[in-house]
Amino acid sequence: MNKARNISCILIIFLILIVPLLNAKLNQKIVEAKSILKKGLNNWNPKLLKDARDLFLNILLGEKDENVYILYYIALCDYRLTTYYVATEKKEEVEIYSKEGQKYIEKAIESDPSFGELYALYASLFGVEIILHPEKAIVIGLKIPEYFASAFQKDPNNPRINLLKGISVFYTPEAYGGGAKKAIEFFNKSINSFEKEHIEDPIKPSWGKEEAYLYLGLAYKQIKEYDKAKAHMKKSLEINPDYGYAAIELSKIKKDVENK
Repeated sequence: MNKARNISCILIIFLILIVPLLNAKLNQKIVEAKSILKKGLNNWNPKLLKDARDLFLNILLGEKDENVYILYYIALCDYRLTTYYVATEKKEEVEIYSKEGQKYIEKAIESDPSFGELYALYASLFGVEIILHPEKAIVIGLKIPEYFASAFQKDPNNPRINLLKGISVFYTPEAYGGGAKKAIEFFNKSINSFEKEHIEDPIKPSWGKEEAYLYLGLAYKQIKEYDKAKAHMKKSLEINPDYGYAAIELSKIKKDVENK
């Protein structure tokens, strides 16, 4: 009896000591992958985006249970790669990563249906489907607001949900209820939420603040309010000096102003 009790005590002590170490190691790996993902976005570098994705996949393979955040980050990498390949007009890659992203989001939603950002990311990937399959635009177009509605229902003040919704509206033609002016509302909501957000857990999503200012600047640029556009681009770079997209767009705005 005493021997069994001693073994139980040893096991309990072992678990108390080892579990925090394992969690810390997992967190460190996720933080490392997040850092590579950010560098990939800063430099608009598909290799770094793929490196981050591979690292998240390796982390997932090493886990006994599917961690919802790891699934989320794999899908986020797929979203970044999808938008990169849309911009570079490589439709085969767009198809691959949009489908992969949807697959991992579906797994994540199954794991945690209350995680609102998943639905916004899902809606954003569905938006790409319209580019690939314009013949399905009506059917897909009905799914996008449905998933955004689910996201807002679960987390209405989430800055990344508002950001993704704003991007969706920004790229939707005015004839279909989109456009820069309507997108500005969501970008402002996103920025207001970012100013109040304090993420302490390193594995939770914390991306997007500089992106919200960037897109607000792009929206003002589109409606030819160049002073506001320039101010928001500068704010984006103040938050993240390495954000290449903001630096490029700020340079373009300055040239537009000079050539007026």
